Amino acid sequence: MRGLYNTIYFISFPLSFIGFIFPIYASSIGANVIQIGYLYSIFSIISIIIRPIVGNLIDKRGRKTGILIGTILYTVVNVFFIMARDFKYLLIGRIIQSLGASFLWISVDTFISDISDKTNRGQNFGLLDQWMAKGEWIGSIIGFTILYNNFTDNPFRLIFIIFMVTSLASVYYTIKNLPETVNIKKGYEEGNIKNKKELKYFLGIIGVISLIISLTAPIYLLYLQEHITYDLSLITFLFIPASILALFLPKRFGSFSDKYGREKIVIVGMFINAILQILIPFNKGYYSFMILYTLISTIVMFYSPAFSSLIIDFVGEDKRGRSYGLYSFASGIGGAIGYTAGSYIYENIGNDIVFYTKGVLLLVMTLFICYLYIKNIRVKTEIEITRTMR
Repeated sequence: MRGLYNTIYFISFPLSFIGFIFPIYASSIGANVIQIGYLYSIFSIISIIIRPIVGNLIDKRGRKTGILIGTILYTVVNVFFIMARDFKYLLIGRIIQSLGASFLWISVDTFISDISDKTNRGQNFGLLDQWMAKGEWIGSIIGFTILYNNFTDNPFRLIFIIFMVTSLASVYYTIKNLPETVNIKKGYEEGNIKNKKELKYFLGIIGVISLIISLTAPIYLLYLQEHITYDLSLITFLFIPASILALFLPKRFGSFSDKYGREKIVIVGMFINAILQILIPFNKGYYSFMILYTLISTIVMFYSPAFSSLIIDFVGEDKRGRSYGLYSFASGIGGAIGYTAGSYIYENIGNDIVFYTKGVLLLVMTLFICYLYIKNIRVKTEIEITRTMR
């Protein structure tokens, strides 16, 4: 695990900053609203196409190869952002960023699964989340400090030069310290899915969950500016409490899911998240929204390691790369639809309606998963009773 730490830490520096500031950056070099929408769409489209291929590739060529390709591509992305003068630079950068994200995160998830078993998989995914949070925290401090203090006439260029250096550090540590795990041999644990029909059913559920979660992704900053505060620096402070908690809670939550059952943690976490999403339109005061957002973020930290671990619990440990590739493929399709649907609801039906929609759909999906979980327990109980009677 230590070999992965530096790789993830340094590659995570730009993630939160770019995720937050990208629409503003694109607008600053002349991209209009439609073009910014294209930049998000092309990211999703490329991801959908490439992810199943990546999963099969890293099963054959190794996880380290996938992580190395991902970190190199992320480095190249910063080069295009540094040179960006108009829309075409951002478009090429987003295409490369999508390729890099597909290679990197599928390989990282598979790497974690390779070195884990049922007793510590949630804890290890929680550790991964903490490493990312530490890098994102430092990267955001660097980015916003430069952006708000007028150190240069072109703050974005300086920021992306720094991020290029940290990405190169990630490439270095990947080459030097990261072991290969594809040939780690242990007794494969059989998953709950027994045939292709059940696999398609499972991937469909993943796609729907991703669609629901992504409904608010493209409009979150816009909603905050319209209903909480237009001041970008004050918006930044809204996320600080949750960012601090992300530095130490995910590992603890992951261990909790290993001990008490990942399915239960996911069901409880998604249910609470659904209720909190519905409450967002009722909390438009600055500090009340900060508290609510922190609660939502904490709940997501609570069940995210368990959710990541469940993929292998369901699919099985054989061909882990392919499993995470298919999972990412399904979530990518759901996410692409969710971005479009959320933007449409926000623009044409109502700003608050998109949060009500997300909360209600998440609640329905949670109840459906709970039903499947209870049904699965009954089936296993009947099987055990039949075995003992023989």
